[in-house]
Amino acid sequence: MNFNTMISNMQNLGFYDFVLPWLLFLCIIYVIMLKAPFLQDREVDKKRVSILIAAIISFFIINYPVAGSSFGVYLTVLFGNTGMYIAAGLVLIILLGMFGINIGDLGEKKYIGWTILLAVIILFLYGGSTIGTMAISSSMLSVVFVVLLMLAAMYFISG
Repeated sequence: MNFNTMISNMQNLGFYDFVLPWLLFLCIIYVIMLKAPFLQDREVDKKRVSILIAAIISFFIINYPVAGSSFGVYLTVLFGNTGMYIAAGLVLIILLGMFGINIGDLGEKKYIGWTILLAVIILFLYGGSTIGTMAISSSMLSVVFVVLLMLAAMYFISG
């Protein structure tokens, strides 16, 4: 059995639609419950109560349909899109480093205009018909590009 078959079998068993999202929310809610002030009483075994409440809430979260689909599919798309943005950010940081620009320096006054220009270029190049889950027409994207370009020009002119 190769790795692709194993991933396919896990998907058929609902691992990505149920198990992983459930575990994610179980962990997050459990940690929040451990810090909850109403469970600080010495008479209550806060670990057992917290894990029980976290499990129940996690089951309710996983049962919640998002846009007619399972919550696991929503999380898969969300984390997949987030991963693309993180990878694009890392590439941007590498490119800036190649030009000798430290990412921490971008907030300084001399780099703000360049930062705006870079954001405009990325917006225009990435463009397309959607940004994340928000649909933007190409004409609207062109208007946004021109407005941001004008703002960058005004910043450069005014110093």
